[in-house]
Amino acid sequence: MAEQPITRRERQAQETQREILQAARQLFAEHGYTRTTVRHIAEAAGVSAQTVYDSIGSKQALVARLNDLIDEEAGIARIVGERIGSGDPAVIVGTSARITRSILEHCGDIVHALVTGATAEAELAAALAEGHRRHVGGARAVVQALRDAGALDRSVDAGQAAETMAALSDVSFCLLLRDSYGWSLDRIEAWVAETTKALVLGPS
Repeated sequence: MAEQPITRRERQAQETQREILQAARQLFAEHGYTRTTVRHIAEAAGVSAQTVYDSIGSKQALVARLNDLIDEEAGIARIVGERIGSGDPAVIVGTSARITRSILEHCGDIVHALVTGATAEAELAAALAEGHRRHVGGARAVVQALRDAGALDRSVDAGQAAETMAALSDVSFCLLLRDSYGWSLDRIEAWVAETTKALVLGPS
């Protein structure tokens, strides 16, 4: 069954949601979650507070949507499609490294706000946990693609391989490499990809 074309009203509603999320993202990063109110977000987005509630919901609901914003802005679906679709194990194995690099490149402010605020704010901790769930699920999909290509090291359990890939490319860990050790994004991506390759791919 063909998809119904999106209406102008639906397109405007989506744009309003995007503007609200962008405003929330900026304010959370600049002022912190606690000091940001729905009224602040509404003012920054150029809408009323009621529009925020009607479009997305409470401040907690806004935080929950940040993972969707990260996925979109980092181009995760495109990266996965291109890399896994290549059929080349050397390209596929670096998928998680490329995704994490793209997240830090395009959404580092959101990630930093989530990581630094999660210990004090349950809503941020929940959003960070959801991001981690998606991250681990993505690593499992990459490992499955490697198995399908016959490239996974036979001595490595698939579950352990996915955990290894997820741990090495964990955005919190890579954020630490960037901010505390001064690594460039190029260095982070290359190191994560090469280390993952050495640990999970079979001999070529």
